[in-house]
Amino acid sequence: MAQLKPIPDQLESKRLTFAGGVHPPERKEISEKMAIERAPLPPEIWLPLSMHVGAPAKPVVEKKAEVKRGDLVAEAAGFISAPIHSPVCGVVKDILPLPHQSGQMVNSIVITTDAPQTMAAIEAEQTQTVSARCDLSAYKQDEIVEKVKAAGIVGLGGAAFPSFVKTMPGQKVPIDIVILNGTECEPYLTADHRTMLERPEPIIAGLRLAMKATGAKRGAIGIEDNKPDAIAMMKRAVTEANVVERIEICTMRTKYPQGGERNLIPAITGRVVPVGGFPPDVGVAIFNVGTALAIAQAVVLGKPLMERVMTITGRGVTNPGNLLVPIGTPLQFLIGERGGVTSNAAMAILGGPMMGPTAPSLNLPVLKGMSGVTVLTEDDVETKKEFACIRCGRCVDICPVGLSPAVIARCSQRKRPEDALANHLNACVECGSCSFVCPSNIPLVQYIRSGKIQARKIAN
Repeated sequence: MAQLKPIPDQLESKRLTFAGGVHPPERKEISEKMAIERAPLPPEIWLPLSMHVGAPAKPVVEKKAEVKRGDLVAEAAGFISAPIHSPVCGVVKDILPLPHQSGQMVNSIVITTDAPQTMAAIEAEQTQTVSARCDLSAYKQDEIVEKVKAAGIVGLGGAAFPSFVKTMPGQKVPIDIVILNGTECEPYLTADHRTMLERPEPIIAGLRLAMKATGAKRGAIGIEDNKPDAIAMMKRAVTEANVVERIEICTMRTKYPQGGERNLIPAITGRVVPVGGFPPDVGVAIFNVGTALAIAQAVVLGKPLMERVMTITGRGVTNPGNLLVPIGTPLQFLIGERGGVTSNAAMAILGGPMMGPTAPSLNLPVLKGMSGVTVLTEDDVETKKEFACIRCGRCVDICPVGLSPAVIARCSQRKRPEDALANHLNACVECGSCSFVCPSNIPLVQYIRSGKIQARKIAN
């Protein structure tokens, strides 16, 4: 059995961090004080069969079928896959290819919403709550895993990896700590911040359930120090749950990309995830705080993942906010209900500006892993001329995983994927820090992404 590096004691006595990183403008003030609102129900929803890592889900409904809120509409089609549930009551209008954030057309289930029935179901759900002190003895390890799997829960921080795999016991290296990621280091986004402020108890319950499922004896929640109210709220919830000795709130230094698992894990545990490896290789299971909330709701309430909290933000949207949104809501409808975009809106980003892809249009549905939409104005989007690399080394200094981004990008530019791979191309987490600091305005991360595409082609 592998010998793991002991986790330091007294984690909350100091601000934890990692080597490298950058400090982009945060822009959190646009939405961080806005409480979570329930988004209006759209006339119809689009549920892509591919909204998670792994095999696309397989429809179990047909056209004209009536569905209720929470009904299974597509089943997992492999071990790494996830089922999909309807967030509304209504009728299946069609199953056909529709636009997807990947830029491709993806088979999707379209459901026409019966608003009165759906609202009645939602109102009935609101009488149910999850306490941080929920009785763990009521749930066996394998039962927790199966409930998480059946609920279709995936990583809500953006990765969209099926969460049940992380909760499974019996890993090659025993899981001895479960970490919740509450850093939300991406500029503009505030959904996780608001979730911690408004739903701390079920987050703690979800963490405790994940700890029981994995067999971990210790839990930690990493929160950046620019969220002191969330730190205080989560500490209070841990105290009230009487689990202070097992769960620590770790104050992280505000720095991007602190929330990357390859940065958060060593900052908290002192362990380094090897290149090509995963958190379980070093005895860690890591989840987003929103994912922990979904786990608690699935296990305790039997509620599948059919809605999520997301941030609509940026100076290019008329009425920013944090919304509880049915999965599959068309973005055009959602932003339209927030007053639409401003006259000088220039670009919509799916997520935050450092890692989020530019939306080809707003004719896209909300996916399980979509943490927000950032609408930038013409003043926010600055077109800069690209110059030759001056070999300053700034990209090396700030790279959170210790790479030489300019070298990898140059190999990719010159169509030399073998050389890019030799310089650890696949270790790049595409955080965008290198592009942010480059004085020559070289879009390094875009070249690196291109190199990964080239590498996949030669591998096939």
